[in-house]
Amino acid sequence: MSPLKPVISPVMVTLEPSATSIVHGCPGVPRSIPRIETVIHIRSLTGAPFDVRSVGIAMSTVQKVSMPTKFGTNDSVKDFKWFENPLCYRPPVGEFYSKLIGIDIPILIPLPRDVVSSGYVPSCNASTVHKLSVKVSCGKTAETETNFVESFPIAIKCYDTLPLYRQYNEPVLYQMVTNDNQVIVECKLPVSSIGPGDNINLECNVRTNTANNRLHKHIQLKQLTLQLKEIIECYDAGLPPKKEFKLVSTTQVFKNQEIHASPFNHNFQIKFPYENDYLSLFSQPEIPLDPQLEDDCSTTVIESYNICKVRQLDKLEEGIPLTHIQGFTKVGKFYSIRYELIVKAKFSHAKDVNVNIPITVSPYDRDCSEYLLQWILYECDVAKQTYGKQLVEEYCALGDRYDYVVSLMSRFVDAPTCYRYSIDEWKHLGYNMDAIGVANGIDGTQSLVGYID
Repeated sequence: MSPLKPVISPVMVTLEPSATSIVHGCPGVPRSIPRIETVIHIRSLTGAPFDVRSVGIAMSTVQKVSMPTKFGTNDSVKDFKWFENPLCYRPPVGEFYSKLIGIDIPILIPLPRDVVSSGYVPSCNASTVHKLSVKVSCGKTAETETNFVESFPIAIKCYDTLPLYRQYNEPVLYQMVTNDNQVIVECKLPVSSIGPGDNINLECNVRTNTANNRLHKHIQLKQLTLQLKEIIECYDAGLPPKKEFKLVSTTQVFKNQEIHASPFNHNFQIKFPYENDYLSLFSQPEIPLDPQLEDDCSTTVIESYNICKVRQLDKLEEGIPLTHIQGFTKVGKFYSIRYELIVKAKFSHAKDVNVNIPITVSPYDRDCSEYLLQWILYECDVAKQTYGKQLVEEYCALGDRYDYVVSLMSRFVDAPTCYRYSIDEWKHLGYNMDAIGVANGIDGTQSLVGYID
């Protein structure tokens, strides 16, 4: 039996070139109408007309996890499809196929509320990538129909956990009582969202439980320990259900520190260990000039360490933004990442106690959030001017009902533009007029690249 010959696609699929991201709005902020908006360009690979049956698109999320085990690593991949339109283009009624040299298909894909940010977490080698798949069906009959699929990675960045948001700037109080009901430990966190390199200030108050009539005498605090942990939870594919990574641990030892009804206070100050130099792109620091340079304007001093910081990165998968190459809070269908502050208190004449404080870790620090917040407000105004205040209210009211959101936004999708094999259409596509009608444009023996202006 002779081996099957590979089938070469007669078309070339690309996305419309753009100087900005094709993700419009701010994912995670419903009033900005977050969406993917672009134009799919389908062109003949050789210049000869091709027979197109239909064109479909789909959006999917690919999550990968590589957990270290005793005998190596456990690599798992999960693909979730959350949007599909199998008929972005189809021939006119009564025709099985269309003979064309090009198609332009505008697409508008609203992003769901629970979309996960693209990113990479180095501690557990976990990544999240979103892909736009374009399926082109070619052929004159059902027997000769052939499908060709092209995928494009799309970087999606969510802005729903900025440290400047009001809900994350309210003090959070956690309280635990020892099992023997002797001591109460209170922990107060002024902010609950932390970014790379931000400071964490935690206030701990330790006192005896005055509601207990049988308090022990001479209760002493031996030590307080603060730990910051990164926790990954996996839901499928034979991965461990929970894995913890200790990021920071600091301990304060006390000698003869008795605990009474009046609270004993101790403050912890730590810095979040993850840093990202690329976040400086969103801030504009004011660098003071030396007085001597200000006087002599003709002098220009350029030092290499003021231009860039050398940082070696492993090869990242396409679709992962450089601002999301460190750990941050993420809730996905395959795995989730969360962070906890754990305060461990050890006593004498009382049982020990642990206080678990969940925190939100944002990909953006507090400084760059000021710049991003202005941009988010601008995107909300743009969405209101583009789609109208009433539609924005309807969009926000739909919530997690994604099917209704797709139906609501489908009215703003333009119709496809088809280019047939004619002189005017050939010229409109920017092809060289000397190439039309020649042998290479008909039988496909050569590529048309040499004839493109």
